[in-house]
Amino acid sequence: MKTQKFFPVLLAGLALAVPLFSVASQTASPASPQVVEVRVRVSTEGRFMGDLALKDFGVLEDGRLQTASSIALVLGGKLVRWEGEETVPARLERSYTLLFQAVDWDPSLVEAVEYLFGSVLKAGDSMTLVTPVKPDYLQKDALASKSRAELTKGMKDVLRKDILRGGGEYRDLINELKRLTGAISGVTANFDENMESDVTMETGGGFCLEMQIDRYRQALMKMEGIRLVDEAKLLAFAGSLKAVPGQKTVVLFYQREYRPEISSATMTRLMSLYQDNPDILGSLMDLYKREKTFNADVVKKAFADAGIDFHFIFMEKKAQRVFGATMKEESEDIFPGFVEIARATGGIAESSQNPAASFDRAAAISTDYYLLSYTPSAHPPDGGFRTIAVRVKGGNYAVSNRLGYYAR
Repeated sequence: MKTQKFFPVLLAGLALAVPLFSVASQTASPASPQVVEVRVRVSTEGRFMGDLALKDFGVLEDGRLQTASSIALVLGGKLVRWEGEETVPARLERSYTLLFQAVDWDPSLVEAVEYLFGSVLKAGDSMTLVTPVKPDYLQKDALASKSRAELTKGMKDVLRKDILRGGGEYRDLINELKRLTGAISGVTANFDENMESDVTMETGGGFCLEMQIDRYRQALMKMEGIRLVDEAKLLAFAGSLKAVPGQKTVVLFYQREYRPEISSATMTRLMSLYQDNPDILGSLMDLYKREKTFNADVVKKAFADAGIDFHFIFMEKKAQRVFGATMKEESEDIFPGFVEIARATGGIAESSQNPAASFDRAAAISTDYYLLSYTPSAHPPDGGFRTIAVRVKGGNYAVSNRLGYYAR
């Protein structure tokens, strides 16, 4: 049976999603000046401010003041006001990509799906669902040809089935790690420091202690391979979405992960037991060393450059009690990176036990915004990344916008 891998499948599915969008070329001629568009959200006490004018905004690019040539106010995905020069027609197409990285089925996801079809998607929107198994696509005419109840039920069924199927190998590895930590702890708990190390010492599972440790190490390595985040595919995904016109909203639902680690008391006894065996001692010391999975600075700039609204919803989950093990937070290496990406694109990053409520907030942020346009001054495009800062006059406002773009 072919195994299903979480992020490798997830990210490969993203690459397949791009041809489904109808892309209209907006590339300017080489002689034309580059026009930069920036979606800006302005709020106070959580309320969007929809009464601002072009004169209220200031734009800085790499610290240099720019002159905004136009501003469009978009509410509920509709253009309600335009001011200034019409240098670039406002594109209001909307595409949604929903990614789910989950080991266990969470019933609260049902509410998120119901909210998606009940309150978010409109006629003409494109939607791609990427599960741990495969991508699924909502065609643009689906909302007109099928009932929302039918579409909601179909997506809920697919999502639940794929999470349970795709998480099978991962759950098996977690259970194997739990069994092995219990077996290792059971042996070392009765270890007498005055006895000699005996490689024939058997555990309840029929393997000597050294074999149990090796099996534990191999299971850890296999689990790390499954949850690998591929930086190259993240960058390719951002690059492919850059050509998609209009608003591009990407939401990652990421379920909190734990891994069973050998308890500190058991590790101390193992170190004592194998103090004269450098191979096993070295293996024990390197068990939990982890390499950086992806460069968040590089990825967040690519997402910002593509004009993606990225929202990170971290679904909380309680750790279980396991004999002989410490349930270690498994998401700690990935969590900060995705938070950075969300902030760099003007999106949200939330830890929540109610993903539907978080999705509600993410969708609202991506629905109401200002679209500022300006032509960069001072220096020609050099391929470097230029930062964008937007200032709003006359109030203590919360302002969010993408970090910047590559000047090409």
